[in-house]
Amino acid sequence: MITIRPVIYSDISSLKLIRSENLSDEIINQRLSDQNKGDSEFLIIEVDGQIIGFVVLKWTGKETHPEYPDMGDLYIKDSERGKGFGTALIQECENKAKNKGFKKTGLAVNPDLNANAKRLYEKLDYKVISDKPYLDGIYNGVEDWVVDLEKDLSS
Repeated sequence: MITIRPVIYSDISSLKLIRSENLSDEIINQRLSDQNKGDSEFLIIEVDGQIIGFVVLKWTGKETHPEYPDMGDLYIKDSERGKGFGTALIQECENKAKNKGFKKTGLAVNPDLNANAKRLYEKLDYKVISDKPYLDGIYNGVEDWVVDLEKDLSS
């Protein structure tokens, strides 16, 4: 059985098991705090009670596009990729955004280091809107140059 639901504090150890890098206690606690304030939703996807992925849906968007919600840090456990779970999380975020009256949603991806994710987003009708990649951050000493994508939710 597949379930998508908000992260709760008792999920922290399971989240860290599926993705230990770039997912510190500080990051998780900040995301839970933002969720509790209503600024975002930190969602997990479970299969038969086992967490296999997560995404953060930020209602305030991001610096480059604060006018609509933005998905960040979409992650599916390596062994579960290619099975539709990422699509399910994205569609859940889109439905939540539509239900709040938003006409668009967005996300960002590194087109060089994460070409598979970029292909998935484009298959789901996300369009690249960045003129050129920009530095999203430095993770484990590696610069993450991303492009923004957005999707029209009004159709």
